[in-house]
Amino acid sequence: MPDAGRAPERTTAPNAVAFFGLFGAWTHMAARKVFGESAEYRENSTIARVFQAVSAGSAAFGVVPIENSTEGGVNQTLDELLENDLRIAGEVVLEIAQCLMGRARDLSEIERVASHPQGLAQCRRWLAQHLPNATQVASLSTTAAAREATLDPRLAAISSPLAAQLNGLNLIREGIQDDAENATRFVVVARTDRARTGNDKTSLVFSTAHARGALRQALEIFDRAGLNLTRIESRPAPGRRWEYVFLTDLEGHREDEPVARALHDLAEHCSMVRVLGSYPRAT
Repeated sequence: MPDAGRAPERTTAPNAVAFFGLFGAWTHMAARKVFGESAEYRENSTIARVFQAVSAGSAAFGVVPIENSTEGGVNQTLDELLENDLRIAGEVVLEIAQCLMGRARDLSEIERVASHPQGLAQCRRWLAQHLPNATQVASLSTTAAAREATLDPRLAAISSPLAAQLNGLNLIREGIQDDAENATRFVVVARTDRARTGNDKTSLVFSTAHARGALRQALEIFDRAGLNLTRIESRPAPGRRWEYVFLTDLEGHREDEPVARALHDLAEHCSMVRVLGSYPRAT
């Protein structure tokens, strides 16, 4: 990341960026938006492999999707953040204009449609209207679906325009997502987070006691500090049946006095508090 405040620990590939998916994926496009053309980009078939690459030092940074404006949080990324010690060091938001591609040239030739489950969900109404009889196939990523479409003329994929270009597929329809405002937020994961910029965001996870009003009391801590929460989502606590943690984004850096005070007070109230990272807000 060009303006990183603190460099990550030395790795075997300091210029390597691991991303989820194959070349041409939306995540690849998000990574290029952050790191430019000079980085060494590496494909990864799963989100877990991105985290493994950064943890092992074979990549300095990883880029993964974390949230879609219509489908909500990406559970694989949320779970990996809970189970790993990596920090969020940046974010980027991309407008997602999904495209239908394949060797076919007309909708009547298509029997199956493949994509990542998020891609299929983002185009649910369009598919029901225009391809009601086509079988939907879940793929590991949207670009894996594009590669599958090169092998079967009856299979179409939902992916990015870049994936169609790289795989030599026809763009059968463009902009088929149900929501015109469809966007995905991606995060950069690294061994350290970022220094203060004055326009930052902090992500954290906390859990409360099983007591009446415990969550309300935790949220009041943020309110008293004058902090704006931009997102809060519950997830099952790893290894603890029927217990949950709360993933939260707020405006400000962990070193800002109001944020630091709130984190201190939260730690006294909650059974667990962990900062996932402070980083510049996406513009």
